Amino acid sequence: NRESKPSSWITGLITLLIVVGSLAGIDLARSESTQAAASKKNTTGVESSLAIKTFLPIMYKKSDNGYAFGMETNSSVYPGNFISNYTIGLRANFIRLNGRVSWRELQEYEGAPIRWDLLASFETELRLLNAAYITPIIVVDDYPRWATIYPTSCGPLLSEQYDAYALFMQALVSRYSTAEFNVHYWELGNEPDVDHRLVPIDNFFGCWGLWSDPFYNGRTYGNMLKVVTPAIRAADPTAQVLIGGLLLASPNTVDDYTGQPEDFFRGILEAGAGPYFDIVAYHSYVAHSGVSIDRDITSGTAWDAWGGMLRGKANFLRSIMAQYGVTNKQFFITETSQLCSWCQYDPALLPGMYDFQANLAPRSFPRAIASGITGFIWYTLEGPGWYYSSLLDENQVPKPAYYSYQTMLEMIGSATLIGPVSYGTGIEAYTFHRGAFRIDIVFAVEDTVHTIYIPQAGYLSAFDRFGNLITPTATGSDNALTIQYEPIYIVRSR
Repeated sequence: NRESKPSSWITGLITLLIVVGSLAGIDLARSESTQAAASKKNTTGVESSLAIKTFLPIMYKKSDNGYAFGMETNSSVYPGNFISNYTIGLRANFIRLNGRVSWRELQEYEGAPIRWDLLASFETELRLLNAAYITPIIVVDDYPRWATIYPTSCGPLLSEQYDAYALFMQALVSRYSTAEFNVHYWELGNEPDVDHRLVPIDNFFGCWGLWSDPFYNGRTYGNMLKVVTPAIRAADPTAQVLIGGLLLASPNTVDDYTGQPEDFFRGILEAGAGPYFDIVAYHSYVAHSGVSIDRDITSGTAWDAWGGMLRGKANFLRSIMAQYGVTNKQFFITETSQLCSWCQYDPALLPGMYDFQANLAPRSFPRAIASGITGFIWYTLEGPGWYYSSLLDENQVPKPAYYSYQTMLEMIGSATLIGPVSYGTGIEAYTFHRGAFRIDIVFAVEDTVHTIYIPQAGYLSAFDRFGNLITPTATGSDNALTIQYEPIYIVRSR
């Protein structure tokens, strides 16, 4: 743990400020729309109100609850640029960095010394993140062609080059696990369950897959892990190895051309590689339908039967692990967001889509946490993103999703999930504990309106998804609150 525990008097002061802030009705988060924020955008591209539209700083503590909340940036996180300002301003504790470490560029030919000079900008990023207590997940891909089976930097490695890859990874880990950089999370590839023939040459998709193989070539990837992971752990016993985030498009692919990509993970375990990774990483996106339907749990795909887009993939992967007796693995969603592919044809749809997108984090992330998923990486921070997936818009102004994610992190980022709680039919809710406080995230499962009653005894405050204070209606000894599709937070004493 990189943070020391607060002393008793600081803890008492924090408690007092939270109670006073709650009872006085302090606006704990921003309350302005994206359109209003755009008018305030200054010459550096950073919203001028960013620094003050958050919780009181003394109320915020970095997560020590085991949850990883973050985002991915394609642009460099340099000191003072808008990417770093919005990264730090989000209050996330993790960041995923892909496209920084290219084995192909760093070792142009076999046996060549590593070109550390090419990583100077990357090291600047790491120092900034280390100072901000943001944990990086480093994706290592883009292999040299002298090490790959096929003439592409995106494809499976030659088995005789596993040792070379292990040496390369060991050198990286030795250099960047030091106190200066503090890197301990390594993701080996990106979407490796993709056949290299289905994507352009030399890209970052992953490309270990082979559609004609009964395990989609997952055994080959597993055999690589058995050589490379011991080298990583020898250099840093605290290192966490993630399998490359799986695309995992379907649990039962029927397209004869693409084969059965869902068997890639089974192949990893078939190779006996279960002990050689720590975290199961996968990608899961939710589509926007234009209406108030929770497409996480009602996607209209085969994942609904498994529990939805975010939870269903983890449930499917756990079912495979159970067949091989593999347990005690964390699950990280290393890419997620809500997408709108058809919004590109009608930009007038974007404001409504952006508003709806702001529901994803406070609705789906607690639901997934309750299912044992501990890591969430939003793809991406900067806009416009993949099918408008980003937290910033095309002008690099925060979208509603940025502020709803920020509010969620300020509310429960350092809290511990207790579990689901019942507020009646048609309502979904989750209870978190943070210090002396109980925080409930509450929302209607469907686009309906409900009224709930909370005893006034112990009630402190309620906030909408952007952190705006909600004034309840006093009804006898209770407070009445309206529950709709958009989540709210109810804060009570424990």
